[in-house]
Amino acid sequence: MLKIKMHGDTHVGLVRSINEDNFRLIEERNTIVLCDGMGGHAAGEVASLKAVETVAAFLLRDPGANRVKLPVLALPELPAEAVDLVQSVRLANRRVFLAAKSQRSMHGMGTTLVTVRFSDGQVIVCHVGDSRAYRFESGRLSPLTIDHSLLAEWKSRGEISEEDERNFPERNIITRALGTRASVAVDVCAMPAEKGDWYLLCSDGLCGYVDDRTIAEVVGQCHPDLELAVQRLIGVANEAGGQDNVTVAIGAIEDTDSAAPPWRTAVTVRTVPEAAEEAASLETAFLQELFPVVVPNDDTSDEPDTDRIPTLPFITPPPAGLPAVGDDATTEPPDKPKRGFFPWSSKKD
Repeated sequence: MLKIKMHGDTHVGLVRSINEDNFRLIEERNTIVLCDGMGGHAAGEVASLKAVETVAAFLLRDPGANRVKLPVLALPELPAEAVDLVQSVRLANRRVFLAAKSQRSMHGMGTTLVTVRFSDGQVIVCHVGDSRAYRFESGRLSPLTIDHSLLAEWKSRGEISEEDERNFPERNIITRALGTRASVAVDVCAMPAEKGDWYLLCSDGLCGYVDDRTIAEVVGQCHPDLELAVQRLIGVANEAGGQDNVTVAIGAIEDTDSAAPPWRTAVTVRTVPEAAEEAASLETAFLQELFPVVVPNDDTSDEPDTDRIPTLPFITPPPAGLPAVGDDATTEPPDKPKRGFFPWSSKKD
């Protein structure tokens, strides 16, 4: 059978007083889930914690329990374990969204999420937002996720120069997050499990301040000591200024299951679209049974309707020469929200 070793840790950083990151090693399911909350004060911490709890509770649920049936996800190219993981992320989104509507103080809260699951000779990665997953094999570090961020949007279109990228003033604006809409699109990919490979998950407290080359060097120097690698990566992030909370978790494949069916090929990133309204209702009913709480009626306050957030095409890239992000970080209060969700916010760290 697959033999997986996992380790993770989180640190508040050197500037903030609240840690809005959360992670969990779900050893019973060989799964790691990591979230980076947004919303300021305690709201971001609540969002990330609820998301982590929901994924864990869903994966560890009693399959024989008599609950509302969830909508069927038709993803024939993916293994059942991957579909299960996608469903857990959709439920996490729905739970955070409902919680955000239930209390005015939590309106607008949300969280990123990245998760990896090792099962039946394969590795499955899901993500929403700009927390990242990497694979480290044979001394090479390869990104497995593409940030759902304003900067990544412009890079993908080829409409931003290297100079503009370095000085991009809105690096922390994300374009997709859990909890900001009633439903969310989830990116998922699957690949064969290979003995010796490491899978590294991190919040942008690491990858937003430390480049991939440095991350690879640190991991290579610490290999094969997982705990040392995690602690050293957190240390490097803090040495870079510690402007943000930082969380790192690594899953190492120590052995593969020779009896498992051969995995045919890697599945490139597939975006599972948002659920229809009927499916969202079923998800709400399922959550009420999984987490027995009263789900409030639709909020009638005058808060922005995050379910109607528009897309990006009318934004123009910033001119070259603008101050780099973080230059004025020391003048901001430590609990200022570290994340903006387009277009309601344009906060910088």
